[in-house]
Amino acid sequence: MEKTGLEDFYFFSFLEKEELIRLKEISVKKHFNKDEILFYKGDEAKYLHLLIKGIAKLYTYDHKDNEVVIHNLMAPSLIAEIVNYEESKFPANCSFETKAEVLLIDYEKFKKEFLLKPEIAIFFIKSLTKKIKALESFINYNISSNSLEKIAKFLFDNEAILINLKQVKIAQILNITPETFSRKLAKLKNEKIIQNEKGYIKILDYDRLKNYIVE
Repeated sequence: MEKTGLEDFYFFSFLEKEELIRLKEISVKKHFNKDEILFYKGDEAKYLHLLIKGIAKLYTYDHKDNEVVIHNLMAPSLIAEIVNYEESKFPANCSFETKAEVLLIDYEKFKKEFLLKPEIAIFFIKSLTKKIKALESFINYNISSNSLEKIAKFLFDNEAILINLKQVKIAQILNITPETFSRKLAKLKNEKIIQNEKGYIKILDYDRLKNYIVE
C-alpha cells in the first residue's frame, strides 16, 4: 500500500481543502492486477473502497457453480458502499477486469468525521441510486430479455469499456453461451451495426443498435 495525493480524491472534489487533507490522512492506495481479488463474499467491510483507476466487477455463483456478474464498475466509483452504510458483510465477490487502483478509506473514521455532512449524505444517496438502477436493469434483462436484447443493451450502455473486454468475457457477463453470443454478434456485424476486430467490438450505428433494446 502507498500514501495518496490529493489528486486521488477528485471524486470528492466538493469537499473543502482541509477536509480533503483529512480524508487523505485516513486513506491508503493499493494497486491491483487483472483478476486479483479485492474482497470475498462474507468479508467484513472495514474500508470504504473508492475505485480510482480500472474496471472492477461484483460477482457471485449460481447453483451450478457458474460465475454470475452482478455489476461492472468503471473508475471513478465507490464499490459496494451500501455494505459500509448498513454495516453488513459483502454479499458478493469483487475482482478486477484490468489493472486497477483503489483507495481504502478507514470507514469508522470516515463515518465519524464525514458521514453526517449533508453533502456527503447526498453524495452517498446519488451513488446508491445509480447502483439500484443498475441492479434493476440487471434483473430485468436477465429474466425477461432475449439474448440479442441483452447484447444490444450491454454494448450500448458500456461502450467505454468495450476496448477492455473480449467477446468471451462479455458472453460470461451476460450469462450467454459463447456460441449464442457469437451468432448474435455476427448478425449485428452483418447489418453493419458493429465492427468486430481482433476480438474487440466497436459500435458503428447507435440508432439501429438501440432499436434492439426494448424500453
